[in-house]
This record gives sequence, C-alpha cells and structure tokens, in this order.
Amino acid sequence: MVISGGRANQPGSSGKVVKCAMHTRDLTIIGGGPTGLAAAFRAGMHEISARIIDTASQLGGQVMALYPEKKIYDVFGLPEIGGKELVHNLVKQALQFGAEVRLGESVHGLRFADDEQRIDVITDQGSYPTRSVLLAGGLGLITPRKHDAEGCDQLEGRGVYYSVRDPELFRGKKVVIVGGGDSALDWALHLRPIAARVTLVHRSPDFAGHASTLREVQQLADYGQIGLYTSTLLTAAHGNGHLEAVTLRNSQGVEHRLEAQALLPMIGFHVNLGPMERWGLEFEEKKIVVNSRMETSLPGVFAAGDIVTYPGKIKLIATGFAEAAIAVKSAVEYLRPGEKVTLKYSSVAGLPKTTQQLAAAVN
Repeated sequence: MVISGGRANQPGSSGKVVKCAMHTRDLTIIGGGPTGLAAAFRAGMHEISARIIDTASQLGGQVMALYPEKKIYDVFGLPEIGGKELVHNLVKQALQFGAEVRLGESVHGLRFADDEQRIDVITDQGSYPTRSVLLAGGLGLITPRKHDAEGCDQLEGRGVYYSVRDPELFRGKKVVIVGGGDSALDWALHLRPIAARVTLVHRSPDFAGHASTLREVQQLADYGQIGLYTSTLLTAAHGNGHLEAVTLRNSQGVEHRLEAQALLPMIGFHVNLGPMERWGLEFEEKKIVVNSRMETSLPGVFAAGDIVTYPGKIKLIATGFAEAAIAVKSAVEYLRPGEKVTLKYSSVAGLPKTTQQLAAAVN
C-alpha cells in the first residue's frame, strides 16, 4: 500500500506517508468507501494494479463520515458489526495486494489519450495515469445541512456538532438532537445511556425514521428517559465560547430555554456530484447510468455503488460489493481484449501472492 497526500490516519494503515512516482495503474478507483474497497480487493484477486483516490482524510466513505459508531445489521455473514469495525476489516482485506491510496485529493476531471489506451485522472494535487477507472463515490460529495438558528455558526465545534465521531465526547452532558430521520432517532437511542440527558426536537409531529426505532424513542419518552418535543423549532443556540443552552419554540409560538452542553442538528445533507456532471457521463436523477456490466457511457470508465442507477437498483452495502466485483471483472476484460477472463474462487484457488510474498519466496 502506498499512501500520499499527507494523511495516513485511516484504519489499517501504518500511519506512514510514503511518496511515490506517478506509475500507471491498471485501475484507478475514485472513492474509498465500502464499494471502492471491495473493488480494490477484487482487483487484487484478478492480479491487476489498483489505486484509490478519495477526498476524505480516511478510508471508509459514508460509513466513517456518518455512522462510524453505529451498528450495521445487513452485511451478510455478519449479524451485527460496528461501522468502524467493518471499515477496518474492509481496509485490511482490500489493501493486502498493495493498492496505492491517495487521500485528501479531489478529482477534477478525466483526460483521455488519443489512442484511448490511457486515462489521466486529474486531481487538485496531481495527474494520475491509469488504464481504466471505476467510479465508486457513494452519493457524491456529502456535506451536512447546517442549521440556521441564531448562534449555531458561532458555536460550531464548540458544542454544536453535525456528526458523531466519538460518542464519549457526549458522556455526562445534556444533549439536544434536532431532526426526525433515522440519524436523529438512532443517535437519541445510542447516546441515551452515556449522556446526562438526551432531548429530541423535531419541527413536525411526523417522523421520517424507521417505525420500530420511533416506537422505541416514544416509549422511552413516555417513561421520561428521553425528552421529546414535536412541532417545535430550534430558534437559537447560546453560549460564551461554548454551548450552554438552546431556545425552542412550539407551534403556538411559545419559547422556552433548555440547558445543553451539546447540540446535534441532524437535518439532512447536501449532495453534490461536483465536477463529474461535466465529464460527459450519462445521468438519471443525479445517478450514473450503467449497464449490467457496470459500464458507463465513457470508454474504460466503470461505476458501482450508491452512485449508479439501473433497472431494479437497490442501495445496500451488500449490493455495492456485488457491483464492485462485476465492475472489476468488466474492467479486466476491457484491459485484456480478446482474452477469456475466468473468475477464480478463493475457496478453490486461494489468494494471489502479494508483492511481499513473491519477494520473500525469491529470497
């Protein structure tokens, strides 16, 4: 694994920054989430060289950005696993074949050679030659929707947070969560055992989160174990250098002040495809259109994961894994025209030798 970009603190890395020349890779994967990591593993299984480029400072995509501490229940074979643990395992599996990793770099464009034998992936820090590209950027560039209540901007990072990186930060504190979706409901339940008090505030009487989670929150509210305000707006955040209280206003216009040391506005995200919209790809409702081989409308460019659409598409981590396997096999067939590409089963063939294992065998 080669890491550059000055950021190497992702799960599974050695923490070292290694400078490397711009070698041409067989496959460059744009996006380091679960689908991108699965693609890096499949590239190793097909014994082609791979590179991952991601704008984030760590691998893991939406899982690490949005719910690293939450449990995931729909990855087959793993009845329950934390987001951070899943990413750690994916990184360990994906990078064993020596994939190059470039973190903290934004991809601006693709430049195709005249003979279509090479594509240059252009980032804000350099140009990376590759023979094929796999787009695995999840939903695109995701930024939390900021709350416009008075004081939220000034206290961001000082009591006002738009994600939970470490639940321990909220231990013993009075926490106010704003929102009515799955994130707000899930974190209300997750933080309740460690916070001094959790209060959930939603502007509507109706919630968008999962029905079973909502029932659990309402039951806890009935027993006084969670504060619950519906049809209520957050109008202000107060504090001298750090959050101290919030002001809430109900549907009758009555305001009251509530003590709080932490405020979590969980009111959605802005999703932006960024420069990809100008690359000549075919889109449908801001998703990249692919065929059954995960081919896009551009030669040598494949796509997989939440960023793609096709008839019957569903958005699951498990689906992304399967799409990654299809996309990489299609990329290998593109790289080796006329050659029959056989799928090797790891239970029969085992794993290909890594560069380090081959070197050890020679020595």
